[in-house]
Amino acid sequence: MLSGLRRSAPYIALFAEVLVFYRRVLLSARYVVPWDFTGYHFPLAAFIAKSFRHGQLPLWDPYTYCGFPFYANIQAQLFYPPAVATIFLSNFFGPTSLLRMLEWMAALHVFLGGVFTYLLVRRLGAGRAAATLGGTVYQLGGFFTSQAQHLGAFCGAAWLPLGWLSVVVLAGGFTWRWAAVLALSLSMSFLAGFPAMTVVVFVSSLMLGIVLIGFKRAHLTLLGAYGLACLWSFLLAGIQLLPTWELAKLSTAPQRGQWGGGGGGVPLQALVSLVWPNYYSIFDLSHYKLPWNPTFLYLYCSLGGLILALAVVFLRKGKFWAIFALVTLLSALWMLGEYTPVGKIFYVSLPLTLRSPIYAEFAMASFVLGMAVLAGLGAEAFVTPRGTVFSVLLTAVVAFDLVHAGSGKVFNCSPVSSNRMVTAESFEGSRDSLIKIRSLVNQSVPPARIEPVEDSENWAVAASLTEVPTASGDDPLALVRILKVRLLFAKGEPWNRYYVASRLDSPVFNFLNVRYVVSLAPSEPAEIRRASFTQVAQVRERRFYENHRALPRFFLVRRLRRVANMEEGLRLMASPEFDPLQAAVVEGNLDYEGSGGLAHLKPVKIIAYAPSEVQVETEAAEPAFLVTSETFYPGWKASIDGRQAPLFLTNVAFRGMPVPAGRHRIAMRYEPRTLRLGMMVSLIGWVALALGLRIRRPAPK
Repeated sequence: MLSGLRRSAPYIALFAEVLVFYRRVLLSARYVVPWDFTGYHFPLAAFIAKSFRHGQLPLWDPYTYCGFPFYANIQAQLFYPPAVATIFLSNFFGPTSLLRMLEWMAALHVFLGGVFTYLLVRRLGAGRAAATLGGTVYQLGGFFTSQAQHLGAFCGAAWLPLGWLSVVVLAGGFTWRWAAVLALSLSMSFLAGFPAMTVVVFVSSLMLGIVLIGFKRAHLTLLGAYGLACLWSFLLAGIQLLPTWELAKLSTAPQRGQWGGGGGGVPLQALVSLVWPNYYSIFDLSHYKLPWNPTFLYLYCSLGGLILALAVVFLRKGKFWAIFALVTLLSALWMLGEYTPVGKIFYVSLPLTLRSPIYAEFAMASFVLGMAVLAGLGAEAFVTPRGTVFSVLLTAVVAFDLVHAGSGKVFNCSPVSSNRMVTAESFEGSRDSLIKIRSLVNQSVPPARIEPVEDSENWAVAASLTEVPTASGDDPLALVRILKVRLLFAKGEPWNRYYVASRLDSPVFNFLNVRYVVSLAPSEPAEIRRASFTQVAQVRERRFYENHRALPRFFLVRRLRRVANMEEGLRLMASPEFDPLQAAVVEGNLDYEGSGGLAHLKPVKIIAYAPSEVQVETEAAEPAFLVTSETFYPGWKASIDGRQAPLFLTNVAFRGMPVPAGRHRIAMRYEPRTLRLGMMVSLIGWVALALGLRIRRPAPK
């Protein structure tokens, strides 16, 4: 019994540290994890939870960007097992439990990262107390403390030490079991939903393997084992990898590398935080003056952890100090990115498509893990010989230092009262605003779309949560064609994904079914006056305006303007002559025999409208063309009276199709091929994983 307690004590200690560190957000409803956690990740999870309650898989989001392939958005974590389990279980405790359970999931990932670091340091020969100190430094150190808002990065970083542990074990000889564990850690870092962190896990694990080979601690076959694990991880993550790859090619993501002109990185000034965490007032943003994101200026690993890491390096103690000192140094250079001459040259020289998913600043996870390992090795070299009690006491001091320095700070804890949260019942604290806009848009089926003008961006970001449709959005994987259309009446840089409307009198704006504009401007904005909108309601400071020229989501035209590509289509839509009610701009070869006459066409009747299925009824005396303001995307299929019919890119980014004369029932269903293929690929990978974990290395004769 005493032996069992001794073995479990490190895990109990690590869990207790996490519980104390995140006590406010975990144990009190008055605090939440701020910024992207509540503003971006929570709405995505809420949409998944609602879909699960209705027995559906959330494939398509009809509320954002005129429709968006939800399942392909990697940041939604739709296929990340811990997130799926958390969201599924939240439905049994009521919708209001979802946010709290997501916070618990995040905290448990911190604990998981601490446990894996503990096991890694133990594998390197350290005792329990020293390994616990290493785990403490990683889980309470600079990365997890400062990056709580990025749920995907948070979850992905938990698998980083397991990847390193697998590489260290495989350095001693290949085993199928540890190749499977490495594949699992790599795939989980991808499914966690933040590609920049996935890059850190993959590259730093490879970097560790190369360093081990360089120090003759491993044979070149280690690279073969790593390559096998990478391929295996691609199979495991296929269910998300294939859809996300398809979406990324059609999205604005490749343009993101233009932002900042380089590869980003942690500013050199952040190194001060290794000894003085709040030197730049990053805990009080009202006094913060520097131009960088303050979350990337916190690298604190405790003074005790820093001293132990430096001591083991400068005094050259133990077998692995040089290996992890070099890995930590390389991680630091990577983390600093364009703020070093070498990093600047390297990142700028990368092709734009490779530069886009690499945010050098997230290599701080690899740097902090390296510091944690060195601190653990230092504790084994200098503290353990002094006795277990002294080792435990030092770990407690380091934990206290890290909790005191980082717990409850602006990065990871915010009072609900000061957080501009959106829930299913309230928009940034205003229940009446949400009730009013819902009553307006739900006068039609499907609901009319809205546009914020001098109002909160959260109307676009949280549309899937509020269920108030918008033609806007703010997602790193926003489709290029949708953004190009928005630029016909909005302003922004090519690498942006949220564009503020500036020409509300544009026929393109009307075409997108934007019937209502919400505004917090103290007086009627000039754009609204020019467009001749009518104010229809006011809730406190927020005004609601109606656009009487807004077109329905579905309507018929007789004339087509055929174009060869997107650029030609955009030029036509930007011309003063463009009238979406008179002619559709269509790409592709289609057999259409419309007369082009100007006779009256009957409105399209909506039979059913759901996220992944639409049914309408058309009636025309002669052949016509069905125009929609519903996003065109691979996987959408159409039928006319049960017979399959082709869809065509219409008005640059939307779905359209020719329909014959007479009355017809038209159905559009979203059945993505990449999902089926990805499921088959992942099934192969997970079956192989189960077999690989069962294979043991033969006992030596």
